[in-house]
Amino acid sequence: MNRKNGIDFFRLIGALAVMCIHASYGSLNQEYVVNLKLFSRWAVPFFFLTSGFFLGPKIEENTLDFKRIQKNISQLISIILVSSIVYLPICFKTKSMPKNIVDFIVGIQPHLWFVGSLLTGYIVIWYLYFIKKKFILPYISICIIIVALFLDSYDQFLHKNLGFFSARFLISIPFMYVGIIASKKDNYVVSKKTLIALALIGFAIQYFETELFLKLFNYPKIKHQFLIGTIISSIPLFLFASKINLPENRFSEWGRKYSLFIYLYHPAIYFLMSQNLNKVVPLYSDCIMMFSPIIGFIILIALAIFLEKYLPKLSNILNGNL
Repeated sequence: MNRKNGIDFFRLIGALAVMCIHASYGSLNQEYVVNLKLFSRWAVPFFFLTSGFFLGPKIEENTLDFKRIQKNISQLISIILVSSIVYLPICFKTKSMPKNIVDFIVGIQPHLWFVGSLLTGYIVIWYLYFIKKKFILPYISICIIIVALFLDSYDQFLHKNLGFFSARFLISIPFMYVGIIASKKDNYVVSKKTLIALALIGFAIQYFETELFLKLFNYPKIKHQFLIGTIISSIPLFLFASKINLPENRFSEWGRKYSLFIYLYHPAIYFLMSQNLNKVVPLYSDCIMMFSPIIGFIILIALAIFLEKYLPKLSNILNGNL
């Protein structure tokens, strides 16, 4: 498959969006913070869609040879190992040391669940193709989406908080499946304007959902991770990215090379900022933290470029290329 510069460009934007979700914004108005995090929720599904899209061409004649995904599996396992080592000092400092092997698999830092989920997605999809049961993949995907929507927010209609983590860990499967379908139907006829309109409708629905839950159940908007609008916004955005014909450019190159690095290590940068800004610039630390995603993003891009140029072996290790 030819390189999709549009997808790579949006991967860079998606990495920044993930940083927006996890950022602390100092004294910035809380309403702005909540909405910024909410409208950044498209990013994680986008990354799952991307993985499925590039997995699609590896599926030939309804078979998926494990050798064709062996490198992906190996890299994800390596990332779990390496990132665990990198974050152990932070876990020790914050008194959040992993208690068992499961903590390493699901991520010893909250954002690392993505890696274990993606690994699960690859293995489940390969397994269903291997046992000749790939026809149940759409049904499994629909069930996971319904359960995830219910457990994240819609359980409020039962006046319960049932816990979203287990379902969230499996959402890689439906989004990777949609990405596979998109890779097989590269010339779908939906226009770019229609896709943008659908994405905007998705954002509007997502906002309406949070307002509805706040009004009906006094359920804080900040708690939502996965809503109907999140699905409706992320899939059209991905399809739009896959359809636009961008020439190779600096931003698409950065998206291709560094989006994973940014995703993996942005909490470490945030931790260093939170620990040191009050000591270095106590009068301005709150103001600086208002722009923490942008500042952290620039630092990570610069660090990734530096490591690639001067310490390529370390760069490869940090990205799981052992």
